Amino acid sequence: QNYTLPYVVGHTKLKHSNYLRAALLRAVCYCSLVEDFHRERIHLELSYLMNGYSLLFVESHVQNFFNYFRLDNMRYRTDQTIYHSFRRQWFDLLDIQHTLSDQLQQFDDHGNVIRFHYLYDYGPRCQFNQQFHELWSKYFCHHPVFSTERSEILLTTKQLHSLNALLARHKSSIEIQ
Repeated sequence: QNYTLPYVVGHTKLKHSNYLRAALLRAVCYCSLVEDFHRERIHLELSYLMNGYSLLFVESHVQNFFNYFRLDNMRYRTDQTIYHSFRRQWFDLLDIQHTLSDQLQQFDDHGNVIRFHYLYDYGPRCQFNQQFHELWSKYFCHHPVFSTERSEILLTTKQLHSLNALLARHKSSIEIQ
């Protein structure tokens, strides 16, 4: 029971990888000492190994966590100063996220959130989103409703299935034999 992972349905590997990242971030929030954080990290790693995940899966996800926050040297070091600086940086990021979330909610409450859904098949999605926002602000900078100061634009993508996926026919187990 001590090394149990949460029960998930569908895409378990993806959900458990998201859970590992969230659990590591939660450990940063709750562990004020670097030794406590490393103890929690080791417990999480053991939990994944005991539940059948490979060492490669666990090691790569934990390393990606440290790489994402540019803390490569912190994986095996117990420097309280570096850890405290990282915690402060994480709490500041949380404050910024809460502020942006509150601003978005205020825009939404006033009906100033514009949502665009577009089909995305292949290519640099982030570049498209950036160019879209630049063009939007260029053409609507002085508009009383659509200016970037008075409204928020949310772009979301819908995946377009490939032609192979649309034309493929699933064979039943009887046909395969």
